[in-house]
Order: sequence, then C-alpha cells, then structure tokens
Amino acid sequence: MKKAIILAAGAGQRLGELTSDIPKCLLKADSKNCLIDFSLESLKEINIKEIIFVTGHKEERLKEHINKKWSDQFIFRFIFNEKFKEYNNIYSAYLARNIWDDETILLNSDIIFHQDILKNLALSSQLSALSSFLIIDNKKELISEDMKVKIDSSSKIIEINKNLDIATSYGEYIGITYLRGIERVKFLESVELNIKNNNFDLYYEDALAQVLNEVSISPCSTEGNIWTEVDTLEDFEMAKNISSQIKKLALL
Repeated sequence: MKKAIILAAGAGQRLGELTSDIPKCLLKADSKNCLIDFSLESLKEINIKEIIFVTGHKEERLKEHINKKWSDQFIFRFIFNEKFKEYNNIYSAYLARNIWDDETILLNSDIIFHQDILKNLALSSQLSALSSFLIIDNKKELISEDMKVKIDSSSKIIEINKNLDIATSYGEYIGITYLRGIERVKFLESVELNIKNNNFDLYYEDALAQVLNEVSISPCSTEGNIWTEVDTLEDFEMAKNISSQIKKLALL
C-alpha cells in the first residue's frame, strides 16, 4: 500500500448545525484532533505516502486543516465532487477511478478507529500478497442499520448490504477497503457501469455487491479493536469516547 483515497464529500446532514460549516471529518473528537486526524495518523503508521481526498461540502475548510497540520506528512491531492449534494458516494468513487491502482486503500472519512486495525490490514496484505480485503467488525452485536456482510464456507465475502439477515451475517463493514488485481478491476468496472446507467443514488458498496460472485474478497477482522462511524449525534459521542481511549494508549 502506497496511497489512500478518502471519500469526504458528504454534508453530514444528520448532524445538523455541527456540520453546517465544516465537513463531517473535521468534527473535533478531542481538544486537539478531528476525526480525520486519527485516520491520517494511522495511515502514516503503515507508511502511506500519498492521500487523495474526494471532497464536496466545505472543501476549503478541509484544505485549510490539511495545510495547517499535515502538509509536510504526505503528498496530497484533492478531487472536487461538484455533485455531492445530488449523488451518493458511488460518484465520488467514480471520480477517483483513474488514480486507483493495486497499491491504493479506500477509506470513508467519517470513521475513527484504533491504529491496529490498519496495521492488521497491512500485515494481512503482506501475508497474502494477491488477496483483496474489506475490514469487518465480526465481534460486535449487529443492528439493522449496519452495513452487513455474509461469508461462505471458505471465508470469502459473498454479500454486502444493510438489509442482510443479522442472524446469518458475519459482521459489519467499517468503511475501509483494499482491492487488488481482478477484484479492483471488476469493482471499478461496476462503478463505471452504474454511473453510465445513471444509478447515482447507489453507494460504492452496491457496486461491489454486484460483482462479489465474480471475485474473491476476504474479511480482515478488526480483532475487537475500537472504532465507530459517525452519522448521528450518538455516534459522535461514541467517537469522542474512542478518542479518549486511544489517547490513554498514547497513540495520539
């Protein structure tokens, strides 16, 4: 892995006034760090060199933050999604398709997670040099809103969807993907086909779901390490709690 694409276009409307003037990833998880700082610190720890942000809502605020705190740590590129108010994140993935290679990891920007999650992914990718992975929390108790995955008897992911039956689901996809080889190619072909067919209401996970029967993608477990996605005020409170736990471990 050498670079990361971070999807950061959405307006975070469910968080109300908290995100009226900033992208969601700039929510303060503690007195010093925004959500995105935890992701960038973790990416630095696994020697990622280049970061590509797909931006939208309040792009200028994110650029200001990056220039102030991170400009000397990575090579940064920004792709502006002018349709961020109208289309779902499949379009952000589409805009990044031409710079997405086998050394690229994809992250949603609205997550906070323990650094060991990415370290485990890096190790898994080294041990299985051609494999592709989704990071999955297979320890938590699932709820209906989770982006659930199902695996087969060989531990390959065969379905990804929020509507999967909780009882037969393996775990929750946390918003971090590493695709290589034919898996990457098939996924990006699916993304492009959906955009060509004007399926702008889909998410990139939907494009992935459409090709799972043609590819082989493995789950990489969070191993119980802490994380959360931030969509609601309740999620944000959990993110602040996770920030506190990470600081106690002297990781930031």
